[in-house]
Amino acid sequence: MTKSAQFGRDPFALLIVVLAGLGAAHILVRTATYGPAVTLDSVSYLSTAINFLAGEGWRDFLGKPLVLWPPLFPLLLAAGGWVGIDPLEAGRWVNATAFGLTILVAGCWLRSNHRSRLLVLAATTAITVSLPHSDFASHLMTDALFALFTLLALTQLASFLQRGGRTPLYGAAVCTALAAVTRYAGVVLIGVGVLMLLVRRTPPLAARLKDAVVFGTIASLPLAGVLTRNWTISGTLTGKRGASGQSLSDGLCQIGEVFRAWVVPSNGLDGLGYLVWTAAGLVVAGVVVGVAGRGLGMGGQGSGEKDRTASPHLGLGPALPFGVFALTYLGFLVAIVPFTIPFPIFSRFLLPVYVPLLLAAALLLDRFLCIKAVGWMAVAKWGLAALVLLGGLAHVGLSAYENLRITHQSMESGFKKEISNPNSAYWHHSETLKYIRTHLSDSWIFSNHHHATWFWNRSNAPRKHLSIAPHLEIQKVTPRIMRKTKKSGGFIVWFLHERPHSSYDALDLRCLPGVETV
Repeated sequence: MTKSAQFGRDPFALLIVVLAGLGAAHILVRTATYGPAVTLDSVSYLSTAINFLAGEGWRDFLGKPLVLWPPLFPLLLAAGGWVGIDPLEAGRWVNATAFGLTILVAGCWLRSNHRSRLLVLAATTAITVSLPHSDFASHLMTDALFALFTLLALTQLASFLQRGGRTPLYGAAVCTALAAVTRYAGVVLIGVGVLMLLVRRTPPLAARLKDAVVFGTIASLPLAGVLTRNWTISGTLTGKRGASGQSLSDGLCQIGEVFRAWVVPSNGLDGLGYLVWTAAGLVVAGVVVGVAGRGLGMGGQGSGEKDRTASPHLGLGPALPFGVFALTYLGFLVAIVPFTIPFPIFSRFLLPVYVPLLLAAALLLDRFLCIKAVGWMAVAKWGLAALVLLGGLAHVGLSAYENLRITHQSMESGFKKEISNPNSAYWHHSETLKYIRTHLSDSWIFSNHHHATWFWNRSNAPRKHLSIAPHLEIQKVTPRIMRKTKKSGGFIVWFLHERPHSSYDALDLRCLPGVETV
């Protein structure tokens, strides 16, 4: 019987598939009413896709070439347009699918490398209800897709390091290449892959060099093409970026705060977070001591080679690529943020290490549970295991509760209650838009976002994007607006609140010829 047939007949494997489906369905439900949340990055992706579909080139809403971000995600949004799906809706499905596949890949890897099915189920469930993954998969951004490609690359790399074969090597290289053209941070994956292939103890150096060259070439070529194009049209590799100017200690503290918020996923229980950190530190210390003791022959009589022979998965090797990637990525992040990003490190930046760290920790715990212990060591072992189990249950419970609360809020009022986000109840139910829908038969132009102007046409797709921005000078914007509204006699609707980038108001618009303001 083939592995796929065995997987299909295994009820536990089917449970993993169900969890993956629930994760994807959760994102679709959360974004069903008002669509995915839209940020400045989202507007850049979306406007680039729509401008590309309109034949205006690979340009964002400012009319500038897209260089700050790689092109894969906007290309997927444009692909939705090619088959008749609104790019915003296409992004919603892309992220929901990516999140579901992340759960599936993680669960399958855990199932293949763990002895404890309870631990596999717990870790897979934790990913399914994880707040940061659910949150960013609900935004029109690249995080869910990048996390999926990262996980696929690492699992394929781990498979190659364990068992060899050309297919996992090529798979790891292709997934790394896709990650790198989704987010520039994918360059870390390229470096980690090459490093892991070179430092193996076997085979001979010549074979290791050959594997590293093959992997590096396949993984780097698409990114090299993107960077070459960026340099040709803009004189920069990844666009001009700001700087936060923060110190190394600032970055480390911000990373620690993100991890603390991940451990206790509830704003109302911040004080409990420090207790959980303390407990987690004790658990990690206990695991390290236990594993080290195992290596020194302290695990009990006859517990060494016999167990290794009985179970080929007792080594920690499968988790090594995950740990190396997490440490390398965190170091890369702390190093570049002061010079390339004008704000502190927050949860989104650390999302690529969420699943790798969880998988590595789960494998470490699984190996710890396999250690034979007697006397006080047995008491300590199972005491720590019970503490981890209780902490895991609390984490999953809090995450599930917060997810349900946020999903309910998103379905009731959108992702933000204020006017500045297109995914808000205010936006969809405002009296102004109700008036426009009642009195206008063809089209209108409106904005309630800091960075974007939207064009509504009843006869075509429900939402189209213009390659203009509200903070441009009105003399430059007006001709393009007028070209869009000239034949249909459309309205311009402009919301003024919470829009600090606006350089003009309703009075300015009212003075324009042929424009009716509401």
